[in-house]
Amino acid sequence: MGVRTTGCHHMAFVTNNMEETVRFYHGLLGFPVVVTLQLPNPDPFPGAVPGNLGGSRHYFFRISEHDTIAFFEFADVEVPADNSLLGAGNHLAITVPSEGELQKAKKLLENNDIKIKSDLDHGFCHSIYFEDPVNKIALEFATWQHPCDTAQPFLQDPNPVPAALAAIGADTYAEHQLHFEPDGHGGAGPRD
Repeated sequence: MGVRTTGCHHMAFVTNNMEETVRFYHGLLGFPVVVTLQLPNPDPFPGAVPGNLGGSRHYFFRISEHDTIAFFEFADVEVPADNSLLGAGNHLAITVPSEGELQKAKKLLENNDIKIKSDLDHGFCHSIYFEDPVNKIALEFATWQHPCDTAQPFLQDPNPVPAALAAIGADTYAEHQLHFEPDGHGGAGPRD
């Protein structure tokens, strides 16, 4: 049976400096900033991925037509040389092409005794979180619910780092800025 996928939704990592991260990934490498989130405290998604995500920024950079790389910012954390040792937020998200396929994947996992840690509607995507039972890798299947591209970014962070605001443009940011806190139930976010 298997799961129908279309690529890497995102790889998530941790940074302690989102400003410099935006300067590198957007400024140097040219990857557009397409999602900016400011997560509330306490952690709105406890247990979905390793660590406490409460209060962190979560930004996504478009690396191909359909794929992104994402970072959680923990400003007061020393990021070790081996980022995986930090744990918080590190995971691989794999794209499934539709809500129907996401539900099929969820059923397949549950029918094979793979525990779903969380089922979350982020507003820009709907995700299920689980763990590779052999290697203990935090995994996510996600389906896009919003374009999250340069024409239609998903911008929720009310105070983006200066490099992100410059990369996106103040007018574009103001036009597309959303006004809700991510809650795992979709907030008041747009639906296409």
